Formats: sequence, C-alpha cells, structure tokens
Amino acid sequence: MSIPLVEAEEVRTGRGGGKTKGEKYGKYAVAIQKHVSWIKDQIAASKDGTIRVKAADLGKEMGGDFAKKNPTSLYWGLKYVLFNEGIVVDTGTHKSGDKLLVMRLGTEEDKLPPSLSKYIDSGEEETPPAEE
Repeated sequence: MSIPLVEAEEVRTGRGGGKTKGEKYGKYAVAIQKHVSWIKDQIAASKDGTIRVKAADLGKEMGGDFAKKNPTSLYWGLKYVLFNEGIVVDTGTHKSGDKLLVMRLGTEEDKLPPSLSKYIDSGEEETPPAEE
C-alpha cells in the first residue's frame, strides 16, 4: 500500500473543533479492514510507536465516498472502528494545513468518548448476574 506517512516534525500543535453528523460506521469498518494490518505494521515499525497520515490520503485509499469525506468525518468514523481493532486515532494538522490522522496502538487506559461509546453493542460488556 502506498499511503505516505507524515513525520512528527511536520505536525502543528493544537487542534480545531468541528461538528459531524452521525455516520454509519459499518461502511468505515468494511472500507478500512483491508488496511488494518498495514496500519499495525507501520505503527510497529515507527520510531515513536505512532504513525501520521493525511486524512485525505487515507480517504482515497478507502475508496468510494470516503475520498470526498470531510477529514473530521473520517476521524470520528475511524476512531470508532479502529478502536475495536486495538488502534487509537487522534487528529493533528500538517504544516501545509492538511488534517492528519495520528494512530497508535491502544492501551488499557484508552477509552472511547461517550459520543462514540454509546454505539458499542452493550451485550459485549455486560456480565451475566451471578446465580445462587
């Protein structure tokens, strides 16, 4: 795969806000699935355990409507989908002004924000009541 990685020195600090409508994250899961192992390999090979890719570049690789999606929409959809793959997604800004997706492997302390965790199937995390 040929998504160009962005070096840490090319990232502007701080981040902008933005609103996004709810997306059907299933489409994100299907579109990103073939790239998950590549992403994990790149994280493992990176010097700081983090990779940075331009949101537009990743959207193009995902294909279809993703090439035209707003970087914020890509961020929220991938944050949710990749969290379930053990990858944490954050945002950054390239020196050029392009929006970046900053990815690293998740830790036990990582949690999805409430706005995304409400979509998790509650059946996965429930423990059945103890029988007496």
